[in-house]
Amino acid sequence: MAHIDEYRPVVGDQIIDELHIIARKLSGINIQNINSTYYGGGVAEILSRMIPLMQSLGVGVWWDVIKGDPRFFDITKKFHNGLHGTSVSLSREEFNYFLEVNAANSQKMSRWGDVVFVHDPQPIGLIKNKRRL
Repeated sequence: MAHIDEYRPVVGDQIIDELHIIARKLSGINIQNINSTYYGGGVAEILSRMIPLMQSLGVGVWWDVIKGDPRFFDITKKFHNGLHGTSVSLSREEFNYFLEVNAANSQKMSRWGDVVFVHDPQPIGLIKNKRRL
């Protein structure tokens, strides 16, 4: 795992020192990242690098990935296409199934962050079930 200080020769001391200052300001705040896959796609590529670097700064950050069957991901593909301007049709049954899968994933979450980033449309239904402090 790369440590943030290994980037000093690339970006300079000032940038890395600033990142350490920001990380100290995040002390005690837990940051949860949720998406739909550990591999493939831009979100997974970014998180697979960003999470270890943030952890090397001492930030309380982690990454959860939801699970779903092919039907769930076929339904959420419609969300994706709709968000990109394609005309899509979604039945009430499909939407209810989407909510059911998210509710099941929510029950499997062992913890919730103080800050939650939901990076894909697939797990957005989880936020409804986030426990309040």
